[in-house]
Formats: sequence, C-alpha cells, structure tokens
Amino acid sequence: IKSIKNADGGEMADDSTATVDVQSRLRKGRDQDPVLTVGVTFPDGASTCAHAVLLCQDRLGEGIRGDPMGDPLDRRAARRLVHCQSMTVTSLVNLEEDPVVVDAGPSLPDDVAIYASRRSSAMYVKGSYLGRQAGLGKNGLTNAYREINGAADGYPGWIVDRYDKWLFVQQDEGSVSVRGPLPSLHDGYTAGVYYLPTKSDRSIMGTTDKVKPMLLEGQAAPESIPVLENGIQYLVNLGESFSTGIFLDQRMQRAWLAEHCTSETRLLNCFAHTGAFSVAAATAGASTVSLDLDKKWLDRIQPQMEANGIEWDGRHDCIYGDCFDWLARLAKRNEQFDIVILDPPSTSVGKKKRRWSVKHDMAELVALAAPLVKSEGVLWTTTNSASLKPEKFAKMCEKGLSDAGIPNAKLERVSPMPSDYPSIGTQPVTNLAWRIP
Repeated sequence: IKSIKNADGGEMADDSTATVDVQSRLRKGRDQDPVLTVGVTFPDGASTCAHAVLLCQDRLGEGIRGDPMGDPLDRRAARRLVHCQSMTVTSLVNLEEDPVVVDAGPSLPDDVAIYASRRSSAMYVKGSYLGRQAGLGKNGLTNAYREINGAADGYPGWIVDRYDKWLFVQQDEGSVSVRGPLPSLHDGYTAGVYYLPTKSDRSIMGTTDKVKPMLLEGQAAPESIPVLENGIQYLVNLGESFSTGIFLDQRMQRAWLAEHCTSETRLLNCFAHTGAFSVAAATAGASTVSLDLDKKWLDRIQPQMEANGIEWDGRHDCIYGDCFDWLARLAKRNEQFDIVILDPPSTSVGKKKRRWSVKHDMAELVALAAPLVKSEGVLWTTTNSASLKPEKFAKMCEKGLSDAGIPNAKLERVSPMPSDYPSIGTQPVTNLAWRIP
C-alpha cells in the first residue's frame, strides 16, 4: 500500500486502488514533450482534484499541464484540465488516425478547446486549411492573430500570422521544419502571402540578419496595413523587416492596459518599438512616454494614436535614446509612473556600442526602472528569450528589485500566452507583473 504526500507534506488517504488509465498519446511533432490524456478513477470515498494532480505526478512522474502544482509559473489552464468532462485528441499530421474521445460531455471552455479539440473547433477535415476558423476567425473586433503556431499545431517550424487579408509566414531553416498548409487566395479572406525564412530561436532575429520578407503569392500589401485588435487599430508593415510592428503574443497585455488604465494613469514604455502598449493605454485615456533607440519605430507611434482618434498633444511623448541611459536620467528628474514596462529584445547594442543581453543584464535594467514606479504602481517585465527559463528570469527580476531597495515587491501576475499561441513545454514568452509597495 502506497501513500502519497499532499501539498502540505502530510499523507493523503490510501490511493493504492485508484487507477490512472492512459487514454491517448500525442507524440507527432512533440518528441521532447509528449502529451498524455489520462482518466483517473478513485474507489468510493472522498477525493479532490488535488488528489488527482498528486496521483498523476506520482504514477507518471509529471504534473498536469497548466496546473500550478506541476509548474508554478505555467498557468495556462489552471484547474480546467482537471475539471473538464470531455476532451477530443487528434493527430494533425497523420489524418488517417481517428480521434480519441474521452467520455462524452459538455464542450470544453473556449480557451482549452483550441488545444484539445482541434479537428472540430478549427473545422479541420482532410484537405482543408487548419487555422483559427472558429473563435478568433469570427471575432469582428480582432483581425490580427496567429493561425498556425508550429509544432504545437502539428507543423514544426511553420508559423502563419494573419494581418487582416494578408498572411505573414515564417519557416524555420533546417530539416525538422515542414511546410504546412495555407488558405486559398480565393477563400474571400486572403489577398496575399508574405514569406520569411527564420531561425528556430526568433528572439535573436534581427541582431545580424538583414533578410526581408518576400511576397510569395497574391497582392502586395500597402505600406501600412490597418489591423484591429480588441477594437483598437494598429498599423503594420509586412515587407520591411522580420518585425511587422506589433507582437501578436502580447494581445492579452494590451487588452489589460485598455481595460485598466484611466486618465490618471501615467505609463512609461521602455523598448517601445512602434508603441503598441502605449497606444492601448492611450485609448483608455492614459498619458504615455515611449522610449526606444530606433527613431524609425518611434515615428510610427503618432499615426497609430491619430488612427484611434487620440490627439498627439502634451500627454504623449517619445524619447529617442538608450534605455539604460534614460532610465537613470528620468530617476534624477524624480519622474514617477503608474506603470513601467520593460520588454527588451533578447540582445542588442546600446548607444555606446555596448552589447548587452537579457540573460546577463536584466537585473541591472530592473534596478534602474523600479525606482520610477509609484507606490502601488506596477512594473512589467517581459522576455522572449528561448534560452532563459521563467524561474531564472523571475529571480533576475527579484535581484534587480532588491538592488533598487525594494525587496518586498510582490509578483502579482504571471500572464499566459493567448489561446492562438499553444506551446510545447515552457511558454516561449514570460510576462511578469510586480506590484511595488
């Protein structure tokens, strides 16, 4: 008879007669991270979802995907994958395999269904196009999102983003990558397709590469494409560089700004790029300061503000300069902000030609930014570095806060990736929000 330790270190009731039956295995395209769907059966008696979580950890050696007991920083699904009563699992590579249906019950929550029931939720049948045809594809307030996210959607190395009627396709160089599907140019929703060969670690793109996207088929896009995200208009460019001007995986963070900012909010957007965070906050009335070392990106902020009916006046400003340098300058001026956003590239060269990276310099960056946050304000720290684990990134941020004399800052929120960015293993982008006391 085997007992299992509970979360508090005590022993649970005897679970030796409980069963854990593997219903399906998803392996194709996920060699490093196979996913099991299991059914857990307890004998008569009291049991909780915590028992099921611990039982799976004990029997399978791995936690339940998205549960904080399995990974405290991976909160994509919380307890929804424990509570769900119905799940369909299919292969997106071998179309001859029949789906495995676990029980039969009510439909899954929308944010889980996109992972678990792709053949039905994406209207996927043999010969058709796999994309977000349901959900985001029918959202009248958003027409910029990810259609296919590589291996997590069954196509390793194949990324398809939609910007209204144009698609932006990225394909990893190397033998692992496979050419995935694309919608027809005659479907009424697609005017043209741009293609960009990429590296598997997109966080280093642009450091040395000067490759530009090319028009693969269809009509060329205008210089600036107006796209909608949660009813807010942004301007993107598909033919200029590897960056279109907006990072679609930050949609939830922009939505948070648009919902929670007010006319009393003052925001500092560091490494602002084209200012998408600033635009989202400004639509709610916030005043903004956008800081970046590349003037061509900053020049694109004002047109986006004006496209949303926001006057470019004294409430909005752009600073062209090095973030490390300007954070120190703003501190000397005793500037204070309700929200400070740090979303740096994984590595870059500063104004003084000094090479820096998130992996080595994030703590210093946090120490410079934290004093600019008002009491009860929020410091956002974000990274897309594929080589930096969330736990290590969080510890670097904690060190920076401690160095700034704020050791009791509270990690208030770990923001997950949006539903159109399913991932294998650790999410590629880490978003942490710290409340400054």
